[in-house]
Amino acid sequence: MPELSPPCFFESDVQLSQKAYYGIGGEARFVAYPGYPSELADLLIWNRENRLPLALMGAGSNILFSGMPFPGVVISLKNMNRMFWISDDELFCGAGVENTAIAEELLRCGRSGGEWLYRLPGQIGATVRMNARCFGGEVSEHTSGILSVSVDGRMRRLAAEQVFHGYKHTSLMENPEIVTAVLLRFPDIRPKHEIEELMRKNERERLEKHHFDYPSCGSTFKNNYTAGRSSGKIFDELGFRGEREGGAEVSQYHANFIYNRQKATAEDVLRLAARMRSAAFEKAGVQLDLEVQCIGLFDRGLLDDCGVEYTPDPDDASRGWTGLLWSHDSMVPAETYPSMLLQGPMTGYFGTDHEYPSGVFAQVEQLVSLEDAESSPDLPFLRWTSRIFNFDAFKVKPSESLKKGAFLDGLWQFSVSELFISDGDRRNGYLEFEMTPQGQWVALRFDSPRKRASGYEILSAEPWIEHLGFLQDDAGFGMEFSYELLRPFIREGSLAMQCCASSGGGQYGLFPWWNEPEKPADFHQPGKFFRIQLS
Repeated sequence: MPELSPPCFFESDVQLSQKAYYGIGGEARFVAYPGYPSELADLLIWNRENRLPLALMGAGSNILFSGMPFPGVVISLKNMNRMFWISDDELFCGAGVENTAIAEELLRCGRSGGEWLYRLPGQIGATVRMNARCFGGEVSEHTSGILSVSVDGRMRRLAAEQVFHGYKHTSLMENPEIVTAVLLRFPDIRPKHEIEELMRKNERERLEKHHFDYPSCGSTFKNNYTAGRSSGKIFDELGFRGEREGGAEVSQYHANFIYNRQKATAEDVLRLAARMRSAAFEKAGVQLDLEVQCIGLFDRGLLDDCGVEYTPDPDDASRGWTGLLWSHDSMVPAETYPSMLLQGPMTGYFGTDHEYPSGVFAQVEQLVSLEDAESSPDLPFLRWTSRIFNFDAFKVKPSESLKKGAFLDGLWQFSVSELFISDGDRRNGYLEFEMTPQGQWVALRFDSPRKRASGYEILSAEPWIEHLGFLQDDAGFGMEFSYELLRPFIREGSLAMQCCASSGGGQYGLFPWWNEPEKPADFHQPGKFFRIQLS
């Protein structure tokens, strides 16, 4: 087996039993820990080249890993854990932020609506992915936006209505997309002592039901509301409390919980779950779906009995793969153009509360295929657009005497949106484009950070104008770039980009965001740009 190293912090030969709440799982070849979106993008590009199976793990609170070896990469998002307020009532949460940490932050700020998240095992990315709910709360009720990265490395913002499809069901459960961050809205203010009282009440109920006595993933099956009662009550009626299969046991206190009571295997858990599901259907007439997510290679008969979808293993017809984000035989859908490469909100450079005005969005689209661009290199290839829903971010305007479309040195003194483009490893330097909502612009080329390239020391529109097109309407502004202009920066079919903004008054925005950016704010860091595979 060749020596490989994913391009972000990782562990190799990892016992997954040590990572999941169930304490069950075989050995994974790699567990990778990207800390921010560009690290995740690099990992996905690397994996497309090396063609290893991919799986996603949050906190491992709702996962049953197979005991068989996992020959690919398990992605953990625990290092994507930034949390800050982007407006008075909207909270930015990286996918790896623990649910309890969000509840505690809301308590600190006197914001109500998230008390049910307290002591809910897991991280917000996975909570959104499955539209989790408990104690009368549901995450869909508070989600204003979701930032995801597809397995081919495209990053976009999803509206709540695009994702949530009802009780514990989302589009993310069917599509190979990775939640990287969530925007949560909590408009209600409440006295802190009342918020804390609700949090403690929820905690007491969890403890009274002995949720944490032994390793488990909480509820084994979703509720089927056509049954008129919860899954736990159905299994209670059927006498499943205390039932065992090997080292797995149904809780004596909550009949929808399966504990790892004594060195249970994944097969023990699934055999017990299969018995429960069969009894619910045959004796109570209720069809139940597994809530616990299975990941890895399992016996096909057990997966069938538990109603879990899978892909047959090509080397062993008795086994099937399930829970994979990507595998070597995954189908890649045909590309359509324009194709969204990057789309999302600007957030504060340093990730602090209310650092940069909310309501500014950036997006980059690929307009034609690489093949078509190569045959017509002077036509528009990429489109960069800034959309504004809050003009407080662009208060510092150039003089009205400067006409729309003017090329302007020193544009950084005003409110501007910026796009940086590089090849991802600084071989050919990088480009910087700036534009105001009023249409003034500037373009620069650098050999290395802040060192202007030879022939570009004196700023002029002349080298650029034949390769650019300009866009402007009431909601936004931007540019289009020819393939010929970008060709020197396309490496192995990929391009690295970074969207930025400056208010002109010392406020700086980034999309995608970085972890622990240097002070003072400095956008000129090509190593942190988001690398995207073009098509």
